[in-house]
Amino acid sequence: LGHANYKATFAVASRVKASGSAVDLTTVPPKCDSCILGKQTRTPVPKVREGIRSSERGGTFFVDAAGTQCTRSASGNVCALDIVDDYSSYGWTFPLPSKGHCAPALRAFLIAR
Repeated sequence: LGHANYKATFAVASRVKASGSAVDLTTVPPKCDSCILGKQTRTPVPKVREGIRSSERGGTFFVDAAGTQCTRSASGNVCALDIVDDYSSYGWTFPLPSKGHCAPALRAFLIAR
């Protein structure tokens, strides 16, 4: 969760020292690399749409086969097939036991729609 804010800690320590507690305020606390890394942020990817969007539901699909994952799912799957409809941005994810099952899963998806 990180360390307390140093300014706030210094203010509390100053009040405690005023009440007679032995607190050393002469040295600055060391910087914590983990806290610095945890507070950094990445620049977001701009949400810019290039090209013409599909004019009807199911007109264009974006497909991605993800895997092989290091951890198996509860049902034993290590891959996934992600499909996104370009018109509605609606997405489907199908867990698969291997990438070899992507083509049959995609075929079944296209036939069922």
